[in-house]
Amino acid sequence: MSRTLAVVAGAAALALSWWEGGLSRDQASAHWSVLSVIALVVVGAGVFGAGRQVMFSGAWARAPLSLRHHLAEDPGPSLAAAVWTLLVLAVIGWDLNSFVHQSHNLPTLSSLVGHVTASHVGRAAVFCGWIGLGGVLALGWRRR
Repeated sequence: MSRTLAVVAGAAALALSWWEGGLSRDQASAHWSVLSVIALVVVGAGVFGAGRQVMFSGAWARAPLSLRHHLAEDPGPSLAAAVWTLLVLAVIGWDLNSFVHQSHNLPTLSSLVGHVTASHVGRAAVFCGWIGLGGVLALGWRRR
């Protein structure tokens, strides 16, 4: 049953992505569909994740504060978090540098993404990737 549900959810995400890719950025339906996906993922995380977390939410929120304990026990997740943090900071730094200098030789991320999302297929692919990343982040790390 869960495999069938996953296939149906994947097909629905692809169909929604293709439909969203055909919309203009200024259309109200484009904004409402994004808001609906966000609400669906938040509700889905609460419903499907209830009782399946490895630890309680409070302990999960405090976990990064005890970094020394995590490095001694299992360094993999801590190193992965450090790499993601550095990557996000590098992207923010690059964008800030591009905005400060206002140079056409140093494009901003929004201008690069704008070239990709100029077409129907590009918008659909970015939206599908966004849905997939949100699903993995919200539902992916759950204990079976």
